[in-house]
Amino acid sequence: MNRFQISIYYLQELNYRLAYAILGTLFLFITTYTYKQSLIFIILPKGLSHFVSTGITEIFFTYIQLSTIFSFNFSLCITLTQFYLFLRPGLYTFEAKITFNLLITALIFYICLYIIIFPIIIKILWELFSTYSQNFTAIDLTFEPKLQNYLSNLQHLNKALTLSFPCLVILNILQIYTNKQTWVKYRGIAYIIAFFIAAFITPPDVLSQTLIGFPLIVFYELQLKFWSLYEEYKKQLLIRQPIKSHKYPYRYKK
Repeated sequence: MNRFQISIYYLQELNYRLAYAILGTLFLFITTYTYKQSLIFIILPKGLSHFVSTGITEIFFTYIQLSTIFSFNFSLCITLTQFYLFLRPGLYTFEAKITFNLLITALIFYICLYIIIFPIIIKILWELFSTYSQNFTAIDLTFEPKLQNYLSNLQHLNKALTLSFPCLVILNILQIYTNKQTWVKYRGIAYIIAFFIAAFITPPDVLSQTLIGFPLIVFYELQLKFWSLYEEYKKQLLIRQPIKSHKYPYRYKK
């Protein structure tokens, strides 16, 4: 089999994997759109069931946005699995093991993220901002949230959480080939890169860019802090190692 035939084979395999991912995403989108009215109550804070609508097409596009959020979040697992299956035949055994462990870690991370962490963040943010809106006593103000704005804010939060795992992987890879002094020296450049990524994937407004860029900076600082703690732990471990006795340095077998 020559190189041209091998290239055709891998292109066909890539097309099959992409087709599986696209069909899986489409199936998830149709399923979530079918149960769209029930899915709304999953992402609503506890005790909230009142929203307002001001546009004639707002409800339709709100349902489309809701279905898109759910389908793309769940299809991310399908896409990562298909990508691993495409790369698996060309990997060495240790590379396949590392990639498989990384895939399982990513799946567990996103499952825990959207089942445990995401609802807690929604509850905290809603209580924080709704308290300010309801306690605005300077004038007579009635707080009536819009569903589309609520979903837009959740979508920005979802982007930040989705990018968290790739950022952690990239930071751990960079940690292998760099040192802590380099991270501290170029900290300002890392902040600029974080907001550059936020500006690239969000609408051109300061709030959306802050919601994406600030968590990336937090991950950078946490990684730097954990690195410092790990180095301090290694130093303490070397200091506390037991001293070998010189009375019986060697032990021979009879």
